[in-house]
Amino acid sequence: MLQHCHHLHFIIIVIISLTPLLTSAFSSSKINMREEAVWCTETQTYKGGVVPHHSATTLTIDELLACNGGKLKLFGYGSLCWHPGTDGVLSLANIEQDENEHDASSSSASKRKVTTAPGRAIGFQRCWAQRSADHRGTPEFNGIVCTLLSDEEIANLQSSDNSEMHEQRTSMTEGLIYTIDSDLVEQCLAELDFREKGGYARDTIDVIEDDSGKQFKALLYRGTHENPAFWKRALIDLSLCAAVMSVAKGPSGPNDFYLMQLHSFLTHSAQKPTTAALALADHSGDEQTQQLAFMVKLLQSEYMPFFLFGAGSNEHNQLMLNSDACRVDEIHELTEMILITPRLPSALQQRPKSLHAGGGHSGLLTESGELYLWGWNESGQLGRIKSNSPDKDLPFPEYLVLPLSDIKVEHASLGHNHTLLIEKETGRLFGFGENGRGQVDGISSSPTQKPLIPSELSEESFIDVAAGLFHSAAITTDGELVTWGCGRFGQTLHPNDASVSTMGRWRPKDDVKLQQVSCGRRHTVILDEMVRLWTLGENKYGQLGRKNAQANSVEPELISGPLGEPNSGCIQILCGWSHNIAVVKNKESSYIDLYGWGRNDKGQLGFESTEKFIAQPQLLKLNNGDIKAVAVCCGAESSLVVDKDENIYCTGWNEHGNLAANLADCCHTWQLATGAKVVAPPTMTNRKLLAASGGAHTVIMKV
Repeated sequence: MLQHCHHLHFIIIVIISLTPLLTSAFSSSKINMREEAVWCTETQTYKGGVVPHHSATTLTIDELLACNGGKLKLFGYGSLCWHPGTDGVLSLANIEQDENEHDASSSSASKRKVTTAPGRAIGFQRCWAQRSADHRGTPEFNGIVCTLLSDEEIANLQSSDNSEMHEQRTSMTEGLIYTIDSDLVEQCLAELDFREKGGYARDTIDVIEDDSGKQFKALLYRGTHENPAFWKRALIDLSLCAAVMSVAKGPSGPNDFYLMQLHSFLTHSAQKPTTAALALADHSGDEQTQQLAFMVKLLQSEYMPFFLFGAGSNEHNQLMLNSDACRVDEIHELTEMILITPRLPSALQQRPKSLHAGGGHSGLLTESGELYLWGWNESGQLGRIKSNSPDKDLPFPEYLVLPLSDIKVEHASLGHNHTLLIEKETGRLFGFGENGRGQVDGISSSPTQKPLIPSELSEESFIDVAAGLFHSAAITTDGELVTWGCGRFGQTLHPNDASVSTMGRWRPKDDVKLQQVSCGRRHTVILDEMVRLWTLGENKYGQLGRKNAQANSVEPELISGPLGEPNSGCIQILCGWSHNIAVVKNKESSYIDLYGWGRNDKGQLGFESTEKFIAQPQLLKLNNGDIKAVAVCCGAESSLVVDKDENIYCTGWNEHGNLAANLADCCHTWQLATGAKVVAPPTMTNRKLLAASGGAHTVIMKV
């Protein structure tokens, strides 16, 4: 088998002839008798045997050889257009020399065992929709290479009206025809079977030679839309396709090199057209390569793509799935997302730090303090007037997001429709978005898209901040709790002066400093430096975590059990709308223990219960202890954990598919997420998962 081979795409061509069946120099029947290859999900390639036939009408190798006197004609439409390889049968070709010898019957050409000539596939288009795990990518991060699809297949995939197909001119896709002598056919087929194991099948089509205008029958190796490696999303979303190719690398080299070399071949071919080619010039079967080359150059010079994955509601484009060509209201399993941002001088400046999800907006925060927000912006919660990119002339305006202006961010929190953040280095607190209950600045007023510092907090700095449904909370550097916004259910402290603002302050009577805060829909949870948990607000669903407590609480009190005692081991607190999860460091392993309490009627805590809520914190045995968690987050009425093997499990409310489990109903046990595998590009090296769940959506990223 060949080593370090390039990804080759080709059509085996035979001249239609009345020549009688010839006896081959080898037993081609052995080729046809070989078992069909089996798809391996681990390597994402076919293993053993030969690649499958696309349909029953595809000619056999014996039939093709009989038609062509024992020779093969191969139509290259990928890397064969510019590089026949460094070893093997096809490496005997000399593309440059053949280009200068248009007369195939010339003495020098006739003496060579492998020759080339330009030609076109009739009725087929070059499409960038084939995953590559063995050449221009890896099983961990696939590259994308081209394939050929028929005009009819393209129309069906794009949901075009079939009646329009007859009005369009037949596509003619430019490529290169190889002619191989009979004594090399067996070896060539063996090599090609190895090279094209990444999802390709054999099909019979018509081709035309540029120089002579003659038409032939051809056996095509292509990735059909039915093959395991075909990626329809890449076909209809060129921005995603370009983003992948801008970073993917595989055993045969960088993905972008493959694209640029093919683009160069097509550009060169267009500059030296033959008479036959000129007649076919307006029948182009390639509408993507030039545009993709332009986009990739931009993504490697001026812009940077981030690869995320999402599920759930996309009503406000919080999953970045909407474009001019397609609108997606919701998705019930993990699907690929891309976020494109202006490129900074150093890639380290754009290393992701955390993901965030609000009621209908999402955010990505980098280590250098760049905060990117997208999605719902009715109240200015994105910190700008417009939701989308201001530059409509760029090829990917639907994915381009600019960072929050003039502020480097240390911490961020997204509420239902407002956003809070702490500035890097200064610790100043900013807010923007809906402010009808004073959740931005403590004073009820109209929404604001401009980040502002609440006047009462202008002289202070903060270490943590949390945005609830309609209220807000933060911890000062002195360890004091400050709350503001809606306090109807006791979720905020009594204001110091209600006539001025809703700002209230508190710290424990023993003067212990506070270090973390989290907000639910109508309650607030606080962690102090003695590692004790305090709660205040509504207790309708036991979200305060206190024994025998029924009423709401307007003052913070310790919760019941070990989590309310010193040195509880709690390292993080998380709130859904009406449920909570406390993260406790496991003393005997690298895993974390999770304690949950509050509402559970929709399975928010991940187990069946006869009660609608859990009044006191209890250890969550994830699916009877089978799941070993290393990370967790809470959505409005759901929860998500990541295990040691980077599997993602979700539980709870699932009306919009936010559990990513492809289920219609709520789940009372932890369900393994389905859909796209969460992967990171080669540029990311830490290899850990970031996750955030919002009102009805989930976003995940591997960094």
